[in-house]
Order: sequence, then structure tokens, then C-alpha cells
Amino acid sequence: MCKSTYFIEYSEDKQYIFLVRTKKPRWRMVLNKDEFDADKLAASLRKAAEFLTKRNNYE
Repeated sequence: MCKSTYFIEYSEDKQYIFLVRTKKPRWRMVLNKDEFDADKLAASLRKAAEFLTKRNNYE
């Protein structure tokens, strides 16, 4: 059985959306359902990746 690396999951009360990564490094991001916009999230994650990469080079 092939499990997807990323998937979206909803909280039981449908108030939150979780973006989950199943491969290492594993993580689970909590998103507010009312503020979820896939394009804005993708742009934000690209900026976060750039921040992490630059920060890692200075430490």
C-alpha cells in the first residue's frame, strides 16, 4: 500500500484543517479553516522554506 507523502485532514469539529507530512521529517501543521487559501498557503510555505534555509546557513 502506497501512502501519500502529504495529505489534508480535518478536526472532528471541522474547525481546523491539518496539513500532514508522513515521510521524515514528519510534521503536522494546524490551519484555521476560515483562513485557508491554498495559493496563499503555498506562497507562505515557500517563504518559510527560504527562511529556514538561510537561517540554517548562519547557525
